[in-house]
Amino acid sequence: MSLPPYRQFPPQPPEPSPATTYQLPPATTSPPVKRTAGSYLNLSLWRALLLQAARHRYWLKGAAIAYGIACCLLFGGLAVLATATLNESVSLFITVGLTQWLPDLAPTVRTLVTQTQTEWQLWHRWGLLLVTASLGLSLWLKVVGLAQQIIRSDGDLASHLVPSLRQRLTTIMVAGVSAGLTLLALGCVLMALPASLQGATESPLFNLVQRLFAQVLRWCLTASTMALVFGLLYRTSQKSSARATPILPGTVFATSIWLLTAGVFRLQLGSVMNHHWLYSMMSIVLLSQLVLYCCTMGLLLGGQYNKLVHRYFPQSRSHQAAAQVPPPSFDSFTIQKPP
Repeated sequence: MSLPPYRQFPPQPPEPSPATTYQLPPATTSPPVKRTAGSYLNLSLWRALLLQAARHRYWLKGAAIAYGIACCLLFGGLAVLATATLNESVSLFITVGLTQWLPDLAPTVRTLVTQTQTEWQLWHRWGLLLVTASLGLSLWLKVVGLAQQIIRSDGDLASHLVPSLRQRLTTIMVAGVSAGLTLLALGCVLMALPASLQGATESPLFNLVQRLFAQVLRWCLTASTMALVFGLLYRTSQKSSARATPILPGTVFATSIWLLTAGVFRLQLGSVMNHHWLYSMMSIVLLSQLVLYCCTMGLLLGGQYNKLVHRYFPQSRSHQAAAQVPPPSFDSFTIQKPP
């Protein structure tokens, strides 16, 4: 009887000990990103901001919004003029205000109001008031709503996106508040210094300190007012799922651009008023369009800047403590030998 051929079986692994623990490699977690003051000056962040602006065509949309704001200012000025021709108290208030803030423009406005009262009939002036006020108000609401939609939708405007009733009511509230605060800030920029600060006193040093204090107070009030306007626009333009996005970086960015352009406009306005009235008028119109365009671009770029800061540096200092604690996970397991 022959034996079967020898078959070599593979070696069996050794049996585990009664309690053997196998450790899995720890999960690699990226350290939390610390947002500091230098993070806002990151070169990659600013390059991404320019790329996003070119991608979403902010240059064209900013020009459209600036043109709408210019039309709103034109209609608003005509409405104020019509109101001044209908009410003597309003006319006196405008004359006194222009005499204190813009003394060079007060005689021209006073002459224009007198000519309109003399040459226009009463129902013509009422029609001018109703038409210009309606057009200015509706166009301003449209401009604010368009700016909010651009900031909210990241530049991708779809035709099927219809704002809800809550968003419309928010737009109306924001439009009214922003219009009042913007006029206040513009008045602070354009107003002239009091006569007591413009004349020479016995102490030139004391006069210089007074003028410097008045200028600092004017620009601080202007900066705080415009920062409130931009912050309100950014906060009301955010989606409900994006409440963690910061608004301070974009607010500071947009306010800085507004202050820079307002200062340049203030300096150029004083120089062009000394030339011929036609040259001065054309220069003021072109300069106003340029200032409005720069301010609108600052508003749109500030909204995109907030999103990029949140994307590049998503964890602020308040969330670092929570990020350092690892989440509960099954990083190890134990194999027990059955009895």
